[in-house]
Amino acid sequence: MKPAIKPDLKQLAPADPIMVSGVLLLVAVSLVMVASASMSVSEVRYGDAYRIIGHWMIYMPLGLLLMWWMSRIEVDWWRMAAMPLLGLALLLLLLVLGIGADINGARRWFSLSGLTVQPVELVKPVLVIYMAYYMARFPERLEQFSKGLAPMLVILVMTVLLLLLQPDFGNAALLVVLCLCMWFAGGVPMRHLLLLFACVVPVGMIILLAEPYRTRRLLSFLDPWADPLGSGYQLVQSMIAFGVGGLQGVGLGQSVQKLFYLPEPFTDFITAVLGEEFGLVGTLVLITLFGVILWRGMWLARHVKDTYQRLLVLGSVVLLTITFFINMGAAMGIMPTKGMPMPLLSYGGSALFGSCILLGLIFSVQRHLPENMRKIGHMQMPGHVHRKAAT
Repeated sequence: MKPAIKPDLKQLAPADPIMVSGVLLLVAVSLVMVASASMSVSEVRYGDAYRIIGHWMIYMPLGLLLMWWMSRIEVDWWRMAAMPLLGLALLLLLLVLGIGADINGARRWFSLSGLTVQPVELVKPVLVIYMAYYMARFPERLEQFSKGLAPMLVILVMTVLLLLLQPDFGNAALLVVLCLCMWFAGGVPMRHLLLLFACVVPVGMIILLAEPYRTRRLLSFLDPWADPLGSGYQLVQSMIAFGVGGLQGVGLGQSVQKLFYLPEPFTDFITAVLGEEFGLVGTLVLITLFGVILWRGMWLARHVKDTYQRLLVLGSVVLLTITFFINMGAAMGIMPTKGMPMPLLSYGGSALFGSCILLGLIFSVQRHLPENMRKIGHMQMPGHVHRKAAT
């Protein structure tokens, strides 16, 4: 099975310029913010203030190149590769439990020559590809629980169990929400989803409360000031950063919270550093950039007629959206603190490549639309399309 990559770029629709612009602007913001947030930490940790940003300036072009390469692969190839990719993803989750690096009591990473790779970032887009493939391939089975939802549920349960063994409760919960959204959009009967939801919530609460540190995180989220030097420390420091930033921020490079108050300020809490240095204005700009990318993706998903392509785009957009809200919500104290990086902004090679894969899937659908649907490929404004159709 060979990837169906079209050799003639003229046969492909150009990538949506507004979406590409949003991605590139986020990349630029990321380079600036990672540099600002990491230099002090990098100087103390490695004796080189530019080591972290230096690595990031290598990862970023590689991620963008991966996104571009995936955008050239025809969508049908992802459909054909769904099962092999799923098998590979589950194998990686299994292997990491045996030979993965133990970091802070968790086995979530492969260590390769000093670099760490987190396989769950590959699992996420693969799960999107598989769920889209199954629901588009067997729509007649969805009315029956045993032949419709049950096979997909088995795959999800296997994935979640392997993640919980690492342990990685946050990504396990993320994939559950992703699948529920895709199943709803893909036509799984509501009665099946309600029954599943009624079963998932109690099990999720049991898992959440089974470990003391998870309970502490939940309680600290509700009242971080009850233990500002203990379980609520991270959230308190993040809230201080946003509060100090105010409307316009203290200025680029002037953050105090990044000076060893916020843990890993260039990864999970990079939005707090951005909020301190650029204030509410900078935070709204960040939200707007993500909003543009997510809106363009949803606009494409809404107008693509092929079920598989629509679900592929929708799943990718939903996954990016949920990750964005979890990171932003945790930094602002709206959600429990969870070590989940901000897509395209936080430092981290695995997370960056995972986000670029998801964006590559979206661009793959958009760039391979047939000629009679290129108006969607060029992402014209909704009003223009409707007026043209009316005439």
